[in-house]
Amino acid sequence: MSRLTPFRDVLLVAAFDLRSSLRSWKALGLLALYLAGSMAASGIFVSVLREIEGVLADTLGVAQTSTPGAMTTQLMQSPEVTEMLGGLLGDPELALQLVQIPPLALYYFWLALVLLPVLVTITSADAISFERGTGAARFVLSRTNLGSYVWGKALGQLALMFVGVIAGGVGVWLVGYFSLASFDGPATAAWMFRLGLRTLPWGAAWLGLSLGVSQVTRHWVASLAAAMVMLVAVGIGGQVLLHLDWLTDNAPLVQELLSPLFPAAHKTDLFRPELSRRLPAIAMLIALGASWFSLGTWRLSKVDA
Repeated sequence: MSRLTPFRDVLLVAAFDLRSSLRSWKALGLLALYLAGSMAASGIFVSVLREIEGVLADTLGVAQTSTPGAMTTQLMQSPEVTEMLGGLLGDPELALQLVQIPPLALYYFWLALVLLPVLVTITSADAISFERGTGAARFVLSRTNLGSYVWGKALGQLALMFVGVIAGGVGVWLVGYFSLASFDGPATAAWMFRLGLRTLPWGAAWLGLSLGVSQVTRHWVASLAAAMVMLVAVGIGGQVLLHLDWLTDNAPLVQELLSPLFPAAHKTDLFRPELSRRLPAIAMLIALGASWFSLGTWRLSKVDA
């Protein structure tokens, strides 16, 4: 890699990192596991959908069809589903907008938001520490600067994450195609792609945390263990700040000031159809990931990579 502009170097490092990741058994195994998990969860969703359709058929006094999904439109427009979504999201008005989205696309979006933090932590926690430990990082750093190297690794890992999102989406779409009667394939695919793009800032926040930890040590086992601890701590911390009644009643200012510093505070806004209402959440998630990542880069710049 010859001396080039920093942006060109970032792209070269990212492309090489993505190709290397897609050739590694670890990344391929994790992507396969993510795909299998997404398809299995979607199979469970179809089974649950069948049971709910049976209850709906009894409520409406009509005969239930033999194929899951035949009553999807009626199901999604039922007050019970709208009330359930409103309770989960804490926003009944948002629930009324979401029931217009194909249910399998909406389900996969929720599933991706749940699984992505774990996926990016396992795949990326050793992305930099492993190369530092083996000495591979020195070879790259002799041809480019530290900033281009670490940001190229981040871009490559972000691309790998999106490959996983797309692969999982294809698997879920196939489950719907073969399992649901009234399955609108084109509309579901279009919505899954649109919602998949919304997972990028969410995943970027957790990726920044994971890669930030990866720059602190050159031992990949230690970086993976530390990243998993941080994943649990940040995940639980965000939920506690959002939902602990004691804080709401006794320290609302603390809750208001601290909760935006955790990704969980911005998850619901990613569901909103209006871009103007999603943008603040997107900006905060990217800022959180970039901040955690930059802290790791600052620490790395102080030692011999």
